[in-house]
Amino acid sequence: MKRACFAVAITAMLLLFGNVVGYCQILSVSIPALHLTGKERIVGFEFHLRSGMIARLPNVPYGWSISIDNDPSWNTTISGSIAVGAAAVDPDFFHDFLTVEVEDNSFKHLPFDLQGEVFVTEDFVANRRIKLVYKDFVFKTVIDKMSVVQKNREQ
Repeated sequence: MKRACFAVAITAMLLLFGNVVGYCQILSVSIPALHLTGKERIVGFEFHLRSGMIARLPNVPYGWSISIDNDPSWNTTISGSIAVGAAAVDPDFFHDFLTVEVEDNSFKHLPFDLQGEVFVTEDFVANRRIKLVYKDFVFKTVIDKMSVVQKNREQ
């Protein structure tokens, strides 16, 4: 009974204040094909999102420093680097390594984009940068739904 009353109250508030249908999309991100040579290991990365934000970082490897800047403009940066050589990872780290939320208005304004670089080394003296663009990532939908959200009244 309490749930029914709560649902009626929420519906009444939405009808009273106006509503719009909003879009929510949450994506899991992977990098399926990082082309490493010889004994190269991953020692860092930097990615830039446009019209998106980091919703979740499931695994932070031991010995890594990771920085996330979820700017209110929906232009997000995430970077990471190792503190010690033993913390270097292999390409499997980038399987479902990141969960992002796509801005609900990105389809109208600036489309969602993800690009960046992965830093690899074989000898921990010299690094090689692997540039990645949107097509290099694989996105798996976690949540893709329409939802009713409150809209400010324009008067």
